[in-house]
Amino acid sequence: MAGPWVAEVALELAPWQQLHPLLDACFPRSPRDVFERVVTASHRRQRLWLARDGDGLLGLVMLSPHSKGGHLDNLAVAPNARGRGIGQQLVKALLKAIGQGGPAMVSLTTRIPSFFAPFGFQPCGQLADGSTAMLILLPGPAASEFPAP
Repeated sequence: MAGPWVAEVALELAPWQQLHPLLDACFPRSPRDVFERVVTASHRRQRLWLARDGDGLLGLVMLSPHSKGGHLDNLAVAPNARGRGIGQQLVKALLKAIGQGGPAMVSLTTRIPSFFAPFGFQPCGQLADGSTAMLILLPGPAASEFPAP
């Protein structure tokens, strides 16, 4: 008899009617809405915050949502706009938006951990490419309480 197999399944092909009872059986204590959280998170698209000056784009930050928060992706500030606090404004806006939903966590990987530490991100380890994995648990300090750059 062959053993179980493991394979990635496209979300649109997932056996949703089987997932709900499985998750309920695996998570009998709170939160009891694990299935709903997984389904909701799996259908979320990336979120995007932009910094603009008139018609010009100065910076962006993206969040890949998951059921307990998300992963901060792609913080970028135009070279001619750096040093003006735009990166800090983008991160503050992302954290404030995610924190409004209640307790959450946000992860990221970076080569500049000192930029993210003032927001409350804690280093978790180093990756093979030399970047640092970091994590923050929200609600943390209110966006207005983040240190000035």
